[in-house]
Amino acid sequence: MQAEIPVLSFIFAVLVLFPLPWYFRARNIAAMSIGIWLFVVNVVYAIDALQWTGTYRIPSLLWCDITSALITAVHVSIPAACLCICIHLERMASFCQMATTSVAKRRRILFECLMCFGLSILYAALHLIVQPRRFDVYADFGCRPTTYPSILAVFLVWMPPLALSFATLIFCGITWHHFLLHGVQFSRTRASSSLASGAYIRLVSMAVSEVTCTIAATLVTMVFNLSSGLAPWADFKRDWTKILSFSSAATPRSTTAMLVTEWAIVIAQCIFFIGLFVLGDEGRSRLHEALEIVRRAFTFPEKRSTCPISEWYVACCSVSFVNFC
Repeated sequence: MQAEIPVLSFIFAVLVLFPLPWYFRARNIAAMSIGIWLFVVNVVYAIDALQWTGTYRIPSLLWCDITSALITAVHVSIPAACLCICIHLERMASFCQMATTSVAKRRRILFECLMCFGLSILYAALHLIVQPRRFDVYADFGCRPTTYPSILAVFLVWMPPLALSFATLIFCGITWHHFLLHGVQFSRTRASSSLASGAYIRLVSMAVSEVTCTIAATLVTMVFNLSSGLAPWADFKRDWTKILSFSSAATPRSTTAMLVTEWAIVIAQCIFFIGLFVLGDEGRSRLHEALEIVRRAFTFPEKRSTCPISEWYVACCSVSFVNFC
């Protein structure tokens, strides 16, 4: 897996940026944050895999401190964003009274920013309580955060992403119930808007797919860390100067399997994020335009288009795929 991890991670880091202009135009902060967090974690995995190929030496302590915190934060950021999406869709499908003033819209944007980014910072800070050492380093994978397997870690580290994920699934169920109950009315009232029935279903499907992956990743990590049982909190000792490094030969197979599984789940989340967007008419048309620009970029100079890519990108931003306002 030495070559696959950096190559695929870099590829998907670029691809997840593709839907962001439309989500930005629609002020869909929650969907934007999913793409941003997937971009960040893919870049981290790619750089770590390249930097630590065949070695476990640490060239930069600061880099490992930052990336360990980012890897920790992404565990709650994606399910929190999906929860925000489903809450908003549920209100739309149930035809609740929704304020349309600029103040109300700013409040919703602020709430989604706090859920998608502020909650992640708080979660990463709480993880320090059950972090026994600075971080671990694995050859071919890079730096990873550590967790002391205690009952406190269960509630501080593994319960929050699971709680957010199951809350999202509950809201998705309620949203789907309202959609089936008011499907005809919804189609008529939203026929003139960009959030048609197809786009609505794709957003719900994206939220379900993302949190399902989060549940799988959380359970894999929890089972791996608790495989030897819960450790008594009385034995907990924190040493911020301690760093464990593992060569490829010294890394247990179970640890390698866990690291590969975590990375593969992130790739699956990227596929769902990109694929469900491209399934829409707007996504397919803009993807066709992007591929056409890439094709022209690799033709002979005299056949290249005179229109720069930046102008195409700005034009794309002017079209909203999902009207969340």
